[in-house]
Amino acid sequence: MAQVVAHQAEINAHANVVTVSFGTEYWAQAWRQETRSPFPFLMDANRSAYQAYGLESSVLRSWSPANLWYYTKAALQKRETFGKRGDPHQLGGDFIIDPQGVIRLAHPSREPTDRPAMDHILRVLRDM
Repeated sequence: MAQVVAHQAEINAHANVVTVSFGTEYWAQAWRQETRSPFPFLMDANRSAYQAYGLESSVLRSWSPANLWYYTKAALQKRETFGKRGDPHQLGGDFIIDPQGVIRLAHPSREPTDRPAMDHILRVLRDM
């Protein structure tokens, strides 16, 4: 989220960013307050959008070496990690959908730290 916020002006010149989350309103509000996300926020409590976009839940991939390393580095740097919220095994994704409803970028995460590179996201937006 921090990379998206850092490029917010350029992204907003091409698209509207919306965060979609599953779970309860309580945890969604906690996430929004902690991350200070400036983007509109939608709840998908029954995960219908997650299912429609082929996003998965995986115990094994949720605790991948990359994700464990992320939490190890955060602990060593004394950074807050916001703890376990809701279903820690639900994997997210990043999607760019053009105004006609065509999916221009689909990146279902293989594990929680898997996100497309910001330069790739910006290139897709510029090419729309």
